Amino acid sequence: MNWMKKLICTVLALTLALGAMALAETDDLQAQLDAANARIAELEAEVELYKPYYESQIVAEYGDGGIIWKEDAEAQFAEVQSYYSQYNMTITPDDAAAIKQSILQGLVRQAVLNEKAEALGFNELDDEAKAKLEAEAAENFETYIDTYKGYFASEESDEETARQMTIEAMANYGLTQEALTEQLVESYTDEQLYNSITEGVAVTDEEIQAEYDKMVADAESRFSGNDRAYNDARNSGETIAWNPEGYRAVKQVLIKFDDEQSAKYTELSNTLKTLKDEKDAVENPPEPTEAPAEEAAEEAEPTPEPRSLDAIEADIAATTAEIEALHAELLPQAQQVIDAFESGTDFDSLIEQYNADPGMTREPVATNGYAVSADSTAWDPAFTEGAMSIAEVGQISAPVYGSYGIHVIYYLADITPGAVPFEEVREEAESNALQDKLTDTYEAQVNAWVEEANPVYYADRF
Repeated sequence: MNWMKKLICTVLALTLALGAMALAETDDLQAQLDAANARIAELEAEVELYKPYYESQIVAEYGDGGIIWKEDAEAQFAEVQSYYSQYNMTITPDDAAAIKQSILQGLVRQAVLNEKAEALGFNELDDEAKAKLEAEAAENFETYIDTYKGYFASEESDEETARQMTIEAMANYGLTQEALTEQLVESYTDEQLYNSITEGVAVTDEEIQAEYDKMVADAESRFSGNDRAYNDARNSGETIAWNPEGYRAVKQVLIKFDDEQSAKYTELSNTLKTLKDEKDAVENPPEPTEAPAEEAAEEAEPTPEPRSLDAIEADIAATTAEIEALHAELLPQAQQVIDAFESGTDFDSLIEQYNADPGMTREPVATNGYAVSADSTAWDPAFTEGAMSIAEVGQISAPVYGSYGIHVIYYLADITPGAVPFEEVREEAESNALQDKLTDTYEAQVNAWVEEANPVYYADRF
């Protein structure tokens, strides 16, 4: 082992130096040499004695004497175990072996990067950089104190006492201002190293085109037949490179039930569903089964006679009327929206004045609207039907009775199916291609450095 050789060499050097000093003061050369040799033998014996213990504490070696210690690897493995236990998962022997190997590889990788950063001087921060990072750490620390004060301090504590209690509790979890500063310094150093490796990296037109083609193919694969994925992507602001067939963009004004009306609507909807299930059972009775044995038949509870279709349909009609009456309470306001639009008021202004759907106020939906097709599953069926009922772009629907209230829907635009033109998504394609190339360049250099370090792993030691 490199560290063992270094230890022996150091001991030998010290012994010889002491011996030389002693020789200068005495003529008994042979006696001094014999004593030095005896001491060397003693030290080598001690090294051999403790060698197994030291070996057991080393879980990886790399480069010229680089060592990863067992306690560092065990600390990371304990964190993984804690994560698994939180979700009631068990680490199998195969999982454990893979996790340990991954931990060791990560520790060696970071150690190699630290050495490279130090060799290049990136860990030597100037006063301005130090002050900036320390100020950021102090600001972050204060944010943590404000966030966790309610957990660690009692309500009766004054401000200063609560602050101190929180700081002490956070310190138990290793969360100190010094630790935050150290993390920021490490991140800053890693960033400088990353920048030095990737400096000058750029992408060609061919690489941008290839990324565009990939974006189109990926979008088609994700969104074909998957209405919810398509809407989630659009509504979250993802750049869309391919659109499925049959979609239109719509906006809406939602006149929403209040809490009492919403609760009543839910109750009536559940009742209506039960009634419809009852009607279906009467109209489509199950196939008769074999008659039970006489004794069992005597013990069985009598099956109630089904209600008549007329009675069930009467209840359905009455429940439906109650639901319509709930919507009717909202109808005057919905009619105000329709009248204002037909008088020339811009629909976005009506959204601002009347709408209760928060989605309509958030970008990119506020600009692009919702995407709806006849086969959409992401929306209330009533909303989908209403959106698709509008004849022309620029028109609005009649009042649509939905589960949240009344929708007045505006037909904003048709969504052109297929690949989005290259120039419309070029910026995103270029950004993606560049990021991929930066990552590939960085990883290739790091992997080369790690390979040069020729690491040896001892995962069985922890």
